[in-house]
Amino acid sequence: MGNPTEDVHELAGRLTIACQEAGLDAQQQGPTRIYVHAPGTSNHLAEIITAKPDENERLCWWWSWDKPICGAEEIETAVRLIKKVISVPLPPKR
Repeated sequence: MGNPTEDVHELAGRLTIACQEAGLDAQQQGPTRIYVHAPGTSNHLAEIITAKPDENERLCWWWSWDKPICGAEEIETAVRLIKKVISVPLPPKR
């Protein structure tokens, strides 16, 4: 199956790239941490995403407030949810 540590590093790299491709500013800050924020916003709309096991030992992405986002292999789902949380809704057109 390979080295689980390498798998985490690879997944974190994949999530970083996927966030960037989705228009977010994302920087990997170590083997299991990613700093993400929406361009053109203050750092108040930023999030540190961490990869760690859940209570069932399944590797997941976690919010900074210690709630799971989704399984670590679910890159597209993670990007969609991260973008939803850190993006500023545009005001309605008048």
